[in-house]
Amino acid sequence: MRIADGNKIDLKAPAGGFTKDVPVKYGSLIVVPNYSGPEGQVVSCTYRGLFDGPIKAGDTSAFESEPAYFHNGEFTKTAPTADGSVKVPVGVFTDGCVLLTGVLV
Repeated sequence: MRIADGNKIDLKAPAGGFTKDVPVKYGSLIVVPNYSGPEGQVVSCTYRGLFDGPIKAGDTSAFESEPAYFHNGEFTKTAPTADGSVKVPVGVFTDGCVLLTGVLV
């Protein structure tokens, strides 16, 4: 039985809530809330699609499809770290944006 289209998921906002269009690490997912909501409110979030940032300064690219990681609240080309704070790509850079692929981090 199909429950969802695989691009959006409803999540309970964590401490501090969700802010519309600001990417956040939510467990093992990088999600982009579709609207703002306070802690505890269920908010529809997108975890696949093309987004324009925030991208670490100097890390933009055009159509190269370089791996995009998520660290300290922004997308970056920084490779995985030994401490595990950056693990695997969450998408690819393309035309100055990031295409989220829904890959777990």
